Amino acid sequence: MNAISILTCENLTIGYRNQKTVIKEVSKDLNLNLKRGELVCLIGPNGSGKSTLIRTLAGIQPPLHGDVWLRDKKIDDLSSEERAKSFSVVLTTPVQVGYLTAFDIVALGRFPYTNWAGRLTEPDKNIVISALASVGAHDLAQRFIHELSDGERQKVMIARALAQEPELMVLDEPTAYLDLPHKIETMRILKRVAQKNKKSILLSTHDLNLAIRCADQLWIMDRNGTMISGTPEDLVLSGIFGSAFEIDGVSFDAVRGEFTIPVEKRGTFSLIAPESVERIWTSYALERIGYVPADGTVSDIIVTIHKDGQKPVWNLSHPGGEQTCESIRSLVESISVTCFLGDDSH
Repeated sequence: MNAISILTCENLTIGYRNQKTVIKEVSKDLNLNLKRGELVCLIGPNGSGKSTLIRTLAGIQPPLHGDVWLRDKKIDDLSSEERAKSFSVVLTTPVQVGYLTAFDIVALGRFPYTNWAGRLTEPDKNIVISALASVGAHDLAQRFIHELSDGERQKVMIARALAQEPELMVLDEPTAYLDLPHKIETMRILKRVAQKNKKSILLSTHDLNLAIRCADQLWIMDRNGTMISGTPEDLVLSGIFGSAFEIDGVSFDAVRGEFTIPVEKRGTFSLIAPESVERIWTSYALERIGYVPADGTVSDIIVTIHKDGQKPVWNLSHPGGEQTCESIRSLVESISVTCFLGDDSH
């Protein structure tokens, strides 16, 4: 059975206008679809129009042309109450709310369902507690929001959006202020919410590596506002990342699924070792200092990895002789001393 479409764009054009005149057209002819339970990551270079699209899809900014549908209703036709119950929005700006607890913040997500006084019923309280638990923040409930770290605050804001019980969650750069471990944790939480709670989630991000590994779909906007969508693996194989994010001196490695910094080629290597994490990281280190795999040709250096008990040992063989190294750092230093010296003579 096909998944239900929650968000649909038909011939959508986004941009800016004054009262009568279009000032800037950012992207046009967008036909996009987000299904129930999907996590979609919107990515693209700075200035490509990601935030404009997010604001348009969330109904914060009107489209220049075309329609945005939430299930079978145009988003412009939804009342304020229907919007609040249908989708939630988490923006980039850090929350500044003074002396409210995490529970209080998440409870704000229940405002579409409470009476005029905003009083929570027991079912409302249970939903708030469940939302905190869903993002691994149940232990933060009684802590003041200003006492929390950026990662903890982001958990609370996602829980607040979840407490609205929306079909669609829209997040603008939810990992922007987080360190790498908390970026990964936030993406893991959102992936779990999409799968377990069957929420449709759209988020914009600059974390391409995480997006490739977490998203069910990627929506890629290039510098010209052109949109390409698809599964991450198909898009990697298509070569689209290289053109969408093209910057002089930076290239996309389709094997690793990440952007790499090119280095000056120093020579070639052969690596003799069983499949292991040591083999992988040794290969990365050699490439980092300018050596590429020999691929059947005569190599400039040969590195052999073997175990001395439980400890790995690296044997370096080159035209000047052989050396034994007890770490990758020692291996790199040995190559630099014995092999790079010859570069000065060229």
